[in-house]
Amino acid sequence: MALTQLREWLLAPYCENSSNATSPLHRRMLVISGNDDFCEAELCHIHSFANEVSSISVANFSGSTLKGKKRQQVLGSECDLAILDCRDFFKPGDVMAVAGIVKRSGCLILVCPNFNDWIKSVSVAFISEGFALSHSRYLTRFIEGLRKNAYVAFHTETNTVLPDLATYRIDKVETQHTFEGGKFKAAEQQDAYKRMYQAFSKNQLNALITAPRGRGKSSLLGIFIDRLVSEGKNVLLTSEQVSNVTNIMARLSQNKDVVTPIPSLIESAVDKQKQAPAAHQVTSLGSVKWVPPDSELLYCNKKTYDLTVVDEAASLPLPVVSRIMANNSQWVLSTTLLGYEGSGSGFIHKLIPSLPDTIEQLALTTPLRWFENDPIEIFLNKTCLFNDDFVNNILGVSPSGKSEACSIASMAIEDSNELIKTASFEIGSFERINERTLQCVMSLLSLAHYQTTPDDFMRLLDSTDVLVSTLKINDIVIAAAIINIEGGKNLGPLSRDIASGQRRPKGHLGAQRLTLLSADPTAATHSYWRINRIAVHPQLQAKGMGSYLIQKIKEVTHEHAIDALCTSYGTTVKLDKFWSSNGFNIVDYGRKPNKASGETSALAVLPLTRRTSELVSNLIALNTSFGDTTRLNELPHYVLSNYVNKLFHFTQGTRPLDDVWPILNKLAREVQTVSNTSHHNNDKENDSYLNSKQGEVVSIVNRLVKVIEEQAYLEALFKRSELEMKCVKAILKDYGLRVTGLKETTALIRTRLQPAFDALKKPV
Repeated sequence: MALTQLREWLLAPYCENSSNATSPLHRRMLVISGNDDFCEAELCHIHSFANEVSSISVANFSGSTLKGKKRQQVLGSECDLAILDCRDFFKPGDVMAVAGIVKRSGCLILVCPNFNDWIKSVSVAFISEGFALSHSRYLTRFIEGLRKNAYVAFHTETNTVLPDLATYRIDKVETQHTFEGGKFKAAEQQDAYKRMYQAFSKNQLNALITAPRGRGKSSLLGIFIDRLVSEGKNVLLTSEQVSNVTNIMARLSQNKDVVTPIPSLIESAVDKQKQAPAAHQVTSLGSVKWVPPDSELLYCNKKTYDLTVVDEAASLPLPVVSRIMANNSQWVLSTTLLGYEGSGSGFIHKLIPSLPDTIEQLALTTPLRWFENDPIEIFLNKTCLFNDDFVNNILGVSPSGKSEACSIASMAIEDSNELIKTASFEIGSFERINERTLQCVMSLLSLAHYQTTPDDFMRLLDSTDVLVSTLKINDIVIAAAIINIEGGKNLGPLSRDIASGQRRPKGHLGAQRLTLLSADPTAATHSYWRINRIAVHPQLQAKGMGSYLIQKIKEVTHEHAIDALCTSYGTTVKLDKFWSSNGFNIVDYGRKPNKASGETSALAVLPLTRRTSELVSNLIALNTSFGDTTRLNELPHYVLSNYVNKLFHFTQGTRPLDDVWPILNKLAREVQTVSNTSHHNNDKENDSYLNSKQGEVVSIVNRLVKVIEEQAYLEALFKRSELEMKCVKAILKDYGLRVTGLKETTALIRTRLQPAFDALKKPV
């Protein structure tokens, strides 16, 4: 009986003899929960039901099929029934990605274990070393949301609950209209098209299109590009993956006069014309060409293409997007909001200040793939994105609907000292905060941080090494910080391997980086609180609230025997000043810019005990040694020992070349000086000196310097301040040596430096 009911419920919108076949329905969600045998049997039944109706399209997904960038391949596709198997692996971003392809009246089907088992056995990859996950707070909250949702159907081993189809019915007055003979499905889509075309006609098109998923953004771009191509214009199209633009390209084929290379998406009409006989090269049609984001065509256009379109711009690094804008006179950026990729608000927050004042900002809000007030979209936005009340929370309107905007406005004009007096501070695990506070905290984080995705939220809620601290005024969250518990006894057994670079256990980002920098195993065993993220209400920034929150966090550290606070962030002059003004010492700058933000990371530490103060002082001395003119024989023992230990690790194959390059550069710059100093020491003094620990270190340094001095190409290489493979290859070629890349270069240098450490069995 249950299967019969399930079949009728699932197929109702598609069966001609059903009373619901002509009635528009909202999308539905079905949860199949049970043991593996039950789930496999029910999946077979679902496919059997779908096969009864030829018009039904079905898509199947699992965690493995959506892993990494594979998830983005679902962009632009559509189906009636989408099945996501969550039994082996669960990510909220996967759920949102799959939900986004379900059309009107369709159904999203989630397959999972029995709920109690699922909560206790969910497989996650982010738990830090030394911590364990006994149950998933995120899944507990997710399942509770499912159970409370009247639009969700359940099919389990013991029960089948199917909401009445009338629950999903849409009044005909709410259905979508069409515009311009069916070309557009929403007035705002048509308006955006007209504004873009007018700007393009004036050679002034710089536009940003933003929209949640399912709003016809890709269709709009396809229609617009189709018009330009039919007028003989050439368009350059880019996205992170070629599969992302399938929906855009599909629109082009609707113009029968335009032949576009849809199968490959790589070859352009222009390319094909160049290869054709001369008689066929002249045509009134234009072309569209997709290229990857690193294509030189995007940066040396030279007017070959009339327009450059960047689809899903938020998925590209900000420096890449900025470079595309700078090298193309007319461009359109398009990006998704409120999707599995993240809120997109951080992208807009960081990108808009760099955009010209004349830009066309086009927002699409009307859903086209599904109806307004779609229950699946509402549920997932609230449960997975914490964005159902995102705008209201930021503006100071509570989820209950009671406006607090006046309170926020009054706070914004109030004296900072008076505000601080009324602020209440709390710190603890996520289990201790209520739903409203959770929503507000996550909303602040979404706005403040460029990459905040649904998967990030699950990681925060389920990481047992995470604390959340808040500042509230009148029960309104005005600032929040996420803190990771790091180091201590959890890293004790692995401390030596971490210090040498041999091991990189999960988590403990700050503790591990400090240990690697210092090459000191004891640094891993210090207890740290790392401020992972910090955010202040936009209307209350620059009023000292962030600094006050840090101060309050610092005050409670002694209760937990914390040795230091630390933080890693994308460095800017403003942020460097903020952390420094709060007592943090910047002990390291990353060597490679972050791919998403283009910013180089900085590691800053606020020592709270004597031993971490000594650690910070040593690291500052180490950094100073690379840039000043102090001779090697005048450097402190710690600095020289650090040099020796890191180079020893390098020769053992546990540290990469770029990690020791500054040391090699320092040695190479002072080759002659050290050699002369060594020769001037008389044998008696030297023998006595080498009996000391410092003497052993100096002896190894001198041997390293001698190796560099004897191999002229090493000196030439290391005197370069940066490790740039193009220059490295050129220098080695001048000395008759050829390498294909970094791997061969590293092996060559390791072989040459190894003799200096022949007598050394372990770090000094």
